[in-house]
Amino acid sequence: MDCCIAIVGATGLVGRTVIKILNENQMFSYNYLLFASEKSKGKKLKIGDKKIMVKTLSSCNFLSKKIDYALFCTDENISKKYIPLFTKNGTKVIDFSSYYRHKYPLIIPEINSNKIKGKIICNPNCSTIAGLMSLYKIHQMYGLKRIVYSTYQAVSGAGQKALDDMKTTNNKKLKKLDFVIKDNLIPYIGEIFSNGYSKEENKMIYETKKILGDKTINVTATCVRIPISVCHSESINFETKKRVSLKEIETLLNNSNGVCVFNTYKNYPMPINVRGKNFVAVGRIRKDFTNKNSFNIFVVSDNLRKGSAQNAVQILQCLLRSKK
Repeated sequence: MDCCIAIVGATGLVGRTVIKILNENQMFSYNYLLFASEKSKGKKLKIGDKKIMVKTLSSCNFLSKKIDYALFCTDENISKKYIPLFTKNGTKVIDFSSYYRHKYPLIIPEINSNKIKGKIICNPNCSTIAGLMSLYKIHQMYGLKRIVYSTYQAVSGAGQKALDDMKTTNNKKLKKLDFVIKDNLIPYIGEIFSNGYSKEENKMIYETKKILGDKTINVTATCVRIPISVCHSESINFETKKRVSLKEIETLLNNSNGVCVFNTYKNYPMPINVRGKNFVAVGRIRKDFTNKNSFNIFVVSDNLRKGSAQNAVQILQCLLRSKK
């Protein structure tokens, strides 16, 4: 197929996961361009039978090429600098950073694929994706009045340098994290704002309301970095607007696209049995007896897959289908 797809940040944790998922889905009939930093220039990554050489954006006149779609597996600074150049050249961009999330559509295909439009589409926060995959049908049927997120997020969410930090107990040798993570946890993710909430917490609060299209939901969050490599976990307490039984909640979760329920003793969701999977696992489903119409669930997803790369590839597949 005469269609060109660029992957920017192709050699990072998320970029490599994107390529792995493209291979798993046998998406071989497209022309791919791979971009990364200077230190990755010249490396070759395999998509299908083709070994594709990695280039740098600064050394390549990408504006002379017709690029249909670009996946920006990058931080805010790279997205801010280069995405306008791509879109000006007619490229539709799926952005993994948070830079454009307030202005452009935030997409979880199982929830709001009908909102995919324009030249910039944003991948939501990884923990927001997992939480809303679990809560969406409940909100559709009974309305959500209040959500309390408590997250336990893997170090890979902060990138390869943070994973390197897992090996050290010396604060002076840390590359990414503020504190040693080995045998520790860090009770915030991202900078702390004047309202006392961290950047990650504010993302979850804002993105939940935007994706569900309901500003009246009361949302609060506490986000914690924990010393595991992959998979984010969340304890979620929620209150519905309408009366609903525990059985009805369980039925909705069992019928939610992309969600697998693990709700028996010794078979609850854990990172060790969700790593490498594309679904969101939900368990510990129970009533909160302290508040009317309130429930607790425990959610786990692979933050590099459904929390990031898999979600973006699904958006790309929607774009490719609409082109046909």
